[in-house]
Amino acid sequence: MRARPVGLAVVAAISVAALLLAAGPAGLVGSARASTKAATPTRCAAYDGTQAAVPGSTPADGTAGTPRMDGMDGMPAMADSRTRHSMRELRDRLARTPSGGTLTVPPGVYRGALVIDRPVTIVGVGHATLQGDGTGTVLTIRAAGTVVRGLMIEGSGPGPVGNPAGVSVQADHVVVKNLHIRDTYTGIWVEGAKDAQIVGNVIDGRKSVGVSGQTPRMDGSMGGMAMGSGHGGAQAGRGDGVSLFSAIRPVVAGNKIADARDGVYLEYGSGTRIECNSVARSRYAIHSMYGRSVTVAGNHFATNQSGPVMMYGGPVTLEDNVIRDQQSAATGFGVLLLDVGGARLLRNILVSNRVGLQLEGPFGDPRPTVVELNTIALNQVGIGLYPTAEAVLSQNSLVENTVQVLGLGPDGGGGDSKWSRDGVGNYWSNYRGFDVSGRGIGQIPHVEGAAAGRLLAGDPTLLALASSPSFTLLRAVEQRSAGQRPVSVDRSPLIDPRSPSLPPTAVHAEAVHAQLGTGLLGATTLAICSLALLRYTRRRQLSSTGTKHGRTQP
Repeated sequence: MRARPVGLAVVAAISVAALLLAAGPAGLVGSARASTKAATPTRCAAYDGTQAAVPGSTPADGTAGTPRMDGMDGMPAMADSRTRHSMRELRDRLARTPSGGTLTVPPGVYRGALVIDRPVTIVGVGHATLQGDGTGTVLTIRAAGTVVRGLMIEGSGPGPVGNPAGVSVQADHVVVKNLHIRDTYTGIWVEGAKDAQIVGNVIDGRKSVGVSGQTPRMDGSMGGMAMGSGHGGAQAGRGDGVSLFSAIRPVVAGNKIADARDGVYLEYGSGTRIECNSVARSRYAIHSMYGRSVTVAGNHFATNQSGPVMMYGGPVTLEDNVIRDQQSAATGFGVLLLDVGGARLLRNILVSNRVGLQLEGPFGDPRPTVVELNTIALNQVGIGLYPTAEAVLSQNSLVENTVQVLGLGPDGGGGDSKWSRDGVGNYWSNYRGFDVSGRGIGQIPHVEGAAAGRLLAGDPTLLALASSPSFTLLRAVEQRSAGQRPVSVDRSPLIDPRSPSLPPTAVHAEAVHAQLGTGLLGATTLAICSLALLRYTRRRQLSSTGTKHGRTQP
């Protein structure tokens, strides 16, 4: 009689082990990669890297192609290895080109500065290079309606004095397309111009020098940030990839920017569209100061100190962006909104950042910040809220963030943001409720408490221990009493996610380690239980054989 319960216990243990083994990978994939109906923005189809393979090359139709967005293959290693031409000859040819005409620049290096003062189209063939002498801006455009495409540009002054650039746009309706700009302080500078189009360029910042300009510093709390010197007032170093000052209706689209100060910096101006760009290894992917009517859509920002940092002004729309791996200890924001009126965040993916989304203000603005259908996953802090934040959050997915919501007020509060819209709340990976109505809405509210978050905010070094059993226990206890001091209350939580799924390469170390630990525990338990069951079965067989033999003996 005793053997049967033992056998059943071993079988049950094996079943549990198998479930643990499956739960490891399944938990990571299932919770972090929520399915969605959202589609890839069609606006970026022209910048998917399927057109021309090399910046500056000319297809058979005579038009310069869009630079490939996955690298710089085919670019010459050093300017010294290329044929040199006279810049004076190029200037003379430009002077003989009539307004509205086209000037083709053959392959080779043209050393010196060039100024365009009449509307022409300049097309570089092969690797035609304008190489500055290191004392100022390389190419200056002063004529409205000018088009420049297919050139390599390098060698501006060191900056920041005079703000030297690879290309300076000082006229309306200028198109700068398919350039490869490197070793310049600012890549492309647009000042006071209307309807500039900055499209399909590759901009490599100066990796060998430090980032210059404003330096963020912490004010003692996890979320505080104060700004240093004014823009452009620092020592020589890296400038911005694209800099827009008082520009009206500029379009910055399909560019690949790396190792800049800010990928795109804009100050004042209005009607700015920043679409389908890639920014990596820079300070801020986008830095907006007092920008009006700014749209940031379909971009990919990775491994910068912060993603879009939008300050003052508005309205601002951020939609369909992938923002990941902004892990700076000083900033590390996926998105930071500071006193921006009329801001809207729609269908963005904020993954593996220090803080996915941080909101501060605008206090008293009649237009609350709209945060809808975003995936905020695998960040150290999902959403950080100052008490001045006034937001409406709906249909977002908060998935496996170490701290889902962090209140940044003195008492751990996060203001009076609303966590549902028209009776629809958000998806929470740690929600333990249920759906009775069949509408996909949880029957009981989801509450996030403030105690664990404030503890981590007071000493950010504790984030390294945030996945430990002690913090897990603290959060479990807090779940029981979160209603006493909540930082957020979602009264209509979603049972299933509706926001975009994570990119296939999105990986968060803590989540991976936790799920792999679960899988390893399952595998170990399965092996031990299997050996135990094998031994138990062997004993039963020997016992049965012995009994049988004993009965047949005379």
